[in-house]
Amino acid sequence: MKTYGQYIREENGVPELQAFEYLRFYEAHIHPYEEFLIDDKSRRLYQGITAAEFMHSHREGFLDLVRPILDDARLSRLQEELEAEGKQVCMFNLFILALFLVERGRSRYVILLKPTIRETVDALDHVTKITFTNRDGSTVESNSGKLLQMVLETLEAQKESDAGDYEVERVTTWDEFANNSVLQSYFVHDLTLFLHRYFPVKRKKDAQISTKEVELVMYLLKLFGLAKEEPTNKRYWQLMKLHEKTDHPVTDIGRFDLGGEERLIPMHLIPYRLWSKGKIDWTDTPPGVEIKEGSTIRF
Repeated sequence: MKTYGQYIREENGVPELQAFEYLRFYEAHIHPYEEFLIDDKSRRLYQGITAAEFMHSHREGFLDLVRPILDDARLSRLQEELEAEGKQVCMFNLFILALFLVERGRSRYVILLKPTIRETVDALDHVTKITFTNRDGSTVESNSGKLLQMVLETLEAQKESDAGDYEVERVTTWDEFANNSVLQSYFVHDLTLFLHRYFPVKRKKDAQISTKEVELVMYLLKLFGLAKEEPTNKRYWQLMKLHEKTDHPVTDIGRFDLGGEERLIPMHLIPYRLWSKGKIDWTDTPPGVEIKEGSTIRF
């Protein structure tokens, strides 16, 4: 295989394998960020970890990965088959890019919303008691039928009053609540875009990537622990469709204090009905709340 020689450069007289060429191409051409006009200046807001943050967090290097990658029989076979298609794939570079995509997917910020009055009312069924919590943490319970009726009637009368009025529970990352299908879909989509643009060769029926490239993407899903078994090519198309369904442009931004550092992040609002039941995959549900003119968001 003649691929790796293209990525060896001399640094201070010592030959070194350049590990970040694919990652730099991805950063420059795939655009893992949203652009917003802030104070009359265009500013990039990254979705999840940036390439610079990724490289800093792995500043000890990746040399310990070289031997496992070279010794992986499946990767070696796929590399030979891709070379036969005219694609000189450097598996070391691709492995590092794939690792970045996994970390980026898990670190994307989302904003979890508190339940609306409607969501609260819809979740109630045969209420037998109500609990009040004082500021000091102490609680008072009541099973008074009269009190329960008053509270339920008030909630029912007010359940349309907070439409378009959202209250934030907390800011978190996809790693906490997103079902594996969501993480898989973003990984598959972004790696597909990279392969399509980095290797602009003619593909069958103008497909974005070839069947062998699909096999490579699916194998990497398993290799990085995003799938227990290597998914089929049919699963690849399901994940690409899921990405279409869940990836919507962000139209607003928020200013947050994260770990003592003020940060601007795109506003992905996840309603309570989606995140409150644990991991979600959004297969049959909308990905979040659309911010409309007149909406208010309280923190």
